[in-house]
Amino acid sequence: MKTIIQLFICLLSLNSFAQIAPLENYTWYLEKLVIYGSDVLPPQGINPYNDFKDSDMPNAFAFESCWVMYGGMTYNDSDNQFSIITSAIIPNECPSIPNADMFDTTYFSEFYDFDNTHPNPFSYAFTTQPNYIVLTITNDNGDQAIYRNEQLAVANKEKVAVNLYPNPVTNHFQLEVESGKKIKSVRIFSVNGKKVLHFKEAQSTYDVSYLPAGIYFVKIKSETGESVKKMLKR
Repeated sequence: MKTIIQLFICLLSLNSFAQIAPLENYTWYLEKLVIYGSDVLPPQGINPYNDFKDSDMPNAFAFESCWVMYGGMTYNDSDNQFSIITSAIIPNECPSIPNADMFDTTYFSEFYDFDNTHPNPFSYAFTTQPNYIVLTITNDNGDQAIYRNEQLAVANKEKVAVNLYPNPVTNHFQLEVESGKKIKSVRIFSVNGKKVLHFKEAQSTYDVSYLPAGIYFVKIKSETGESVKKMLKR
């Protein structure tokens, strides 16, 4: 009897462990929000997602819809919680879709509360289905964002590998993109989402000498996709 109980506990532990996977293991595609107990679905034609593996800084995230929110966070898988400690938002290209702006207001301003103090901590839980994993994020207000680790609707633009150097930047920077990709435009945004520079074609070097010191986001668009890099201006 004792052996059976030990075996049951072991299997239960293995099953519980299988339910837990680090956030950064996947890109998470939003299925719906649950705000004040009511479902809020993304408008047809956009596919918001969360990416917890930004390459420019540790413990970083990118939440993308018709806007993109970038930032840093603290989290620990053993606690199944994370807190947003820094964030910035910039506009994203989005098709003309009814209610897209209204949805983004709910997504960024109500659930993640970019405009004020983030409703920390956010707790998260995984539910394993036969063909996918469900991620449920709950903020301190009790609202939820429910994601899957598979794409639900339209395809996201391809992410283009870009190297921005030097970084930090003093007066100029250069961009190096993966082989075969051509830059179509480069836009630079402040942390408040204001566009401060726009280069309509590729340059050998990009002059940012007149920009004040601070943190900026550089959005690089190619023929096949786009990428955003964080830039520190000295």
